[in-house]
Amino acid sequence: MPTDADYFFTAGQKHEGPPLLTAKMPAKAKYKKPDKLLEKPDAIVIGSGIGGMGMASLLAQKKHMKVLLLESSPVPGGCTHVHEIDGFEFASGVDSVGDMDPRVGRGMYRPAIDFLTGGKLKWAKMPEVHEVCTFGDEVYDWYSTHEKNIEWVEKKFPGEGNVRAYYDLEKKIESWATTWALTKLAPEWMPVGMRDGIYFGAWRKYMDRHVLDVFKNELGFSDRLAAIFCYMYGNHGRTPDKAPFSFHSVNLGHYRNGAYFPAGGPGQIAECIVPIVEAAGGQLAVSTAVKQIMVENGQVTGVELENGEKVFCKLVFSAAGAPTTFLEMLDPELSAKLGYAEKFKEIGPSPSHVYLLLGYDEAIDLPKHIVWEMPTYEGVGRYDISKADELYKGQGVLKGMGGYLLSPSARDPLHSERYPNTSTVVALAEGIPDWVARAKKDTVWRDEFAAGLGENLMKIVERHMPMLKGKTPKLRLSGIPMGCNPNAWHGSSLGLDPSAERFVKHTHWLRPRTKIGGLWLTGQDAFSAGFAGSMLSSKVTYAAWTGNYLSMLM
Repeated sequence: MPTDADYFFTAGQKHEGPPLLTAKMPAKAKYKKPDKLLEKPDAIVIGSGIGGMGMASLLAQKKHMKVLLLESSPVPGGCTHVHEIDGFEFASGVDSVGDMDPRVGRGMYRPAIDFLTGGKLKWAKMPEVHEVCTFGDEVYDWYSTHEKNIEWVEKKFPGEGNVRAYYDLEKKIESWATTWALTKLAPEWMPVGMRDGIYFGAWRKYMDRHVLDVFKNELGFSDRLAAIFCYMYGNHGRTPDKAPFSFHSVNLGHYRNGAYFPAGGPGQIAECIVPIVEAAGGQLAVSTAVKQIMVENGQVTGVELENGEKVFCKLVFSAAGAPTTFLEMLDPELSAKLGYAEKFKEIGPSPSHVYLLLGYDEAIDLPKHIVWEMPTYEGVGRYDISKADELYKGQGVLKGMGGYLLSPSARDPLHSERYPNTSTVVALAEGIPDWVARAKKDTVWRDEFAAGLGENLMKIVERHMPMLKGKTPKLRLSGIPMGCNPNAWHGSSLGLDPSAERFVKHTHWLRPRTKIGGLWLTGQDAFSAGFAGSMLSSKVTYAAWTGNYLSMLM
């Protein structure tokens, strides 16, 4: 019977696979803008996030196509790329991934990433207590199995809610998500009303109910227990009084069987996928921004780059996000005529993130788990996450803000080999569009606000990593925003707002097939948010493009 060693990388194990990104050879030194672009590509993919890279990998492996993968940033990867700053490496978006053990749970995510990376990417399994959440001086451990979580919840909070019923409901909702996924594959001839008819069951039902409503009114959770089960609300960017219960529950469920981190850091994902694309005759072109998607008579004809160069191709996949694709890269008149421009008046962006990055020029034994500290404000109930969030975002009150804390160097078992005698810490909190816009225009406010963020996030760091007290980091950097894509709409980290409307009202146009022949959408806006959603989007888009829906099961 296979053991953990057959699936996961552990400290001391020898690395085998593509070369690692290191302090001597970081991504920004390895990748250069090509002098000449691939001529007559079979397909163009815009954006090298995991949705775009995944699409390019599928086309290369299954169709032997020469793909031109265009990336506006100097390095590839989207949410999987890493920031290399003054000899320290920081993840931009992939901090923790669930469902990487193919033996348990949903069992579809690990086979998917294994295929996309040619089986070259290895994963490190995080501790059994993979996350900790805090409410003031209350600290709660979150385990990698729902059985252990049920055990401690029933012991600590007897009579405060039916936690077993919650986990049963979580599985029920998840099982009905297939009906929603099918709407992404429906052919163009199928009327919207008919597509809507195949979308039913618990997933849709609980999209229409917010998290606190279900926890308190259906499951009988106390205010305290409901808040504790909402600790991960930052993973989907909506407070418990607004977040759709279905999306919240599948986020919790994603870590039902543990948390994992890519061995070699998130940047290793591109190191595995790019060679697959190149082996089929394709090309990655970094620092190559697309100005316009060219369309004639309703058919895509290629792309025009920022430098004026045109690349002709009748098959284009955009992983640049729906707003960038339809509002910036399409002709405005065409976007309005097709109804795309109007859609973005109805749906907004997900939150951005503010940050504190710390780099130490010594190896420090830091915890591997992630800490979620809930905001704590005077005069606000300890478990009133929504009201505290309003003080933070609505009024900009930083003292008492919450945060999300981890050490990338501790989580990567190959860190000491790649960046010897260094340690890194990342503390994040959500941001809002107004902050991102103001930071671009008002540099005085930006610097003052960044300093305040850094000061308050540092308090969270020292509270949960006391071994850092008295140590002076070689690098300390705070600011707005921290994200996967510096060009994202309003700096959003999760694409479009993960509201109930996104998964119900807008699901029928936020899908792979667009109204333009030869133009397809992939990435998190086409399917679901985050690394896992973006990764699966490449499979969904491939299935929709080929009409081979069984390819979803590969």
